[in-house]
Amino acid sequence: MRKTEVKSYNNIILHIPHASVAGLVNTKWDDKVGLIQKVRRWTDWYTDLIFVPANRPEVKSITADYSRFVVDVERLEDDPLEEIGQGIIYTQFNGLKRNINEDERQGLMNYYHSFIKQLKSMLNEHSLLIDCHSFPSDLADVDICIGVNDDRSRPTDFVIELVTEVFTQAGFSVIINHPYSNAKAPQADFVYNSIMIELNKRIYLNEQTLELIESANKIRTTLDRLYMLLLNYSEEV
Repeated sequence: MRKTEVKSYNNIILHIPHASVAGLVNTKWDDKVGLIQKVRRWTDWYTDLIFVPANRPEVKSITADYSRFVVDVERLEDDPLEEIGQGIIYTQFNGLKRNINEDERQGLMNYYHSFIKQLKSMLNEHSLLIDCHSFPSDLADVDICIGVNDDRSRPTDFVIELVTEVFTQAGFSVIINHPYSNAKAPQADFVYNSIMIELNKRIYLNEQTLELIESANKIRTTLDRLYMLLLNYSEEV
């Protein structure tokens, strides 16, 4: 007879890698005007505000201190995107070029390793890591993109369906692994679950003025309900 165990979450860790615009002054990009355009488009504006709930001590967050155009904590060491200059430290991005010296590179890598170490210290075998992002509205018509890995960090189908159902019940369209796939999941000595939630910017942001719109409150309410359900989740596996 196969032995079963009860799976549940005792905490949720929100990983917010792309909300900051700090550190851009001396980043050595060759086109400052072009950089501003890229920052406006590819920063996950207000995700550090929208995803983080009030009065839920079981939900903790970690937010990168610097813009992704300084150092990208979402990337992996030996990331495949390094081949096009978009690894942990971007050196090229859609026509822009950046040239930094070895001391600068080492300093940024030290920050990256410190960030990942802190993230891993927040996890345990009963954690759910939620990778929190947004994407420009012209990339897909869907409101919410859910990303999952095909490894031991993948939540059960029940959990994936639960996350999907919470958003669909709130009136949002949802798709799995499109336009982005997978979720941040640093290696650890134990198994934990990870899932990515990507918000289409149009559902919470005026992409021209970069101001929050009224429906941002609906997103926050929906996420708070999701956290409550996940923290009360229990399943035999």
